[in-house]
Amino acid sequence: MKAILKLFLIFSCMVSLYAAPAEESEAFQIKTLKDLDIGKSFMKSSYYKEMKKSIKSSQIEAFTKIYKEGYRYIPTLVSNIKKAGIPEHFLYLAMTESGFSNHVVSNANAVGMWQFMEKTAKIHGLKINKYVDERRDPIAATRAAGKYLKGLKNKFGKWYLAVMAYNCGEGRLNKAIRQAKSSDIEVLLDPKKAYLPAETRKFVMKILRASFIAKDSEFLMSRDTKRLQGISKLKFAKVNVPGGTNLKEVADSIGLSVKKLKSDNAHLKYVFTPPTYKKYYIYIPENKQVLFNENFKPFTGKNYFKTYTVKKGDTLLAIAKKEGISHRAIKDYNELKTNLVAVDQKLIIPVSSKNKLKTYTIQNGDTIAVLSKKFDVPAKDIAAANSFAKNEVLKVGADIVIP
Repeated sequence: MKAILKLFLIFSCMVSLYAAPAEESEAFQIKTLKDLDIGKSFMKSSYYKEMKKSIKSSQIEAFTKIYKEGYRYIPTLVSNIKKAGIPEHFLYLAMTESGFSNHVVSNANAVGMWQFMEKTAKIHGLKINKYVDERRDPIAATRAAGKYLKGLKNKFGKWYLAVMAYNCGEGRLNKAIRQAKSSDIEVLLDPKKAYLPAETRKFVMKILRASFIAKDSEFLMSRDTKRLQGISKLKFAKVNVPGGTNLKEVADSIGLSVKKLKSDNAHLKYVFTPPTYKKYYIYIPENKQVLFNENFKPFTGKNYFKTYTVKKGDTLLAIAKKEGISHRAIKDYNELKTNLVAVDQKLIIPVSSKNKLKTYTIQNGDTIAVLSKKFDVPAKDIAAANSFAKNEVLKVGADIVIP
């Protein structure tokens, strides 16, 4: 059934591309070019004709695959692109750059959906430090990309030049214009003169091609509910939490897994918000905001962290006791799946009153249940902090930690 659906999608798109009313198709193409400040005469160029001929079933299939994978982000991207006041076709700039992935890193170390270099990202308001990389935040990065592209448009005067500069850099485009003695698109796209890198020359045409494929297959994708079934659109609420907050605390308050919450906050390098900020934002599902407001209790003390390098003979439990915190806290903050640690491994150690433990020496008659009543701490927390089995017999004279 899936194979039949795929073939139908490809066939329908191809039919639409070549059998759509000529006037409607031409009007859309002219409008698209105009939106990018490209004249109608460009439709007669060899570059344009080759681009149109290059639209094959394999590219339509690739387009729909990427569209499906990025579908949950697309409504938010479109909304922020409109707010930024840049052409709607720049949705396909993000598609061409990254395939709508927050995790893509180029050979030049450009990161995220909009493939920002670090310097450019910081200039346009994105934070990049030890704890966060907001280039991986699709909402913040889209806003930054909008500012950047508008700035490039103001500098070079045309949207297609802004696209070129976005891809190859302002200095490289300036050099190309000086060499060509022209900013005309046909002149700059000349492969023999090679005023611009091949990647940049193809870049504008890829965006145009994606825009045409999207338009010509739009009617089918809007009705193809089965193909998009199960893909949730990105509907997030932005909430502020104290710096150093572990995502587990938030996840537990709204009934979500840490893995899912971390996935929705790809800009966080760790499973906690940056401790260097008094407060910092995270995204939670929009339908979880009431639960968050009712259940999340922010820590009012000070959160900070230090790095510990694992030494020979160290165990996770020994490190936890040495640092006076629960080994579970170390596992949570370092996303460790087991208790195993390796020599020279770097561990983040949370240092705050909420994670601190007290050391206690086992006395005659002590059991986990007795200690639970004595210190008013749940038995399961004492067992977890010391890696004890449920009914473990405690050894008199041994030191344990009490959370």
